[in-house]
Amino acid sequence: MSLIGVSMLEMRQLIEQACLPDRCEVSCLDGTNLTIRLGQGQSLDEGVTLSGVPLQNLNSCRDLVHLVEQLHALRDSPPVPLKAIA
Repeated sequence: MSLIGVSMLEMRQLIEQACLPDRCEVSCLDGTNLTIRLGQGQSLDEGVTLSGVPLQNLNSCRDLVHLVEQLHALRDSPPVPLKAIA
């Protein structure tokens, strides 16, 4: 399925529904790049944010599936410990 002709609202709904049952918020402030916040369950407090996702790279359902897989992998990866600056 090609995503050519899909509106921003439809794109947002596709991504958010693909992330269910987790909470997901998709925004596109500049009209060319998406910012996606994905939480665990219904909370975004301990979730992840992926920004700068180019809309031009989302041309098929496979591209959306790959994006959702990336979001879940990012969210499920262990946090990187911070090092103290001496």
